[in-house]
Amino acid sequence: MIEEIKSPHDIKGLTLEELKALAEELRGLIIERVSINGGHLASNLGVVELTIAMHYVFNSPRDKFIWDVGHQSYSHKLLTGRYGLFHTIRKFGGLSGFPKRSESPHDPFGTGHSSTSISAALGIIEARDKRERISRL
Repeated sequence: MIEEIKSPHDIKGLTLEELKALAEELRGLIIERVSINGGHLASNLGVVELTIAMHYVFNSPRDKFIWDVGHQSYSHKLLTGRYGLFHTIRKFGGLSGFPKRSESPHDPFGTGHSSTSISAALGIIEARDKRERISRL
């Protein structure tokens, strides 16, 4: 199923059963790839349904997802059109193990470990609000 998903918009029409199957597929891909390339396993497996739900409800990249712990983003990468490159994750020249702005418009903030998300989100909100105020002038 993941091969057909090119953007988060593609999951919005899936049934609950299809979403459950997608979650299992994502878990399998993450386990397979981490066992080969290394990486963060438990943190990624723990957020699969959460990530699917976020992309089902919100409209990324318009709605910004700021990951506090960037090594939870593997399912996010898979749902945002990076399936074809997922085999390169954490390899030289491949996908980053963390959100990376240069990889995708769905990664508005590059983060690794925790405690930078709140200040990043506040900065993004302030910039958005300032841009809206200026556009009304």
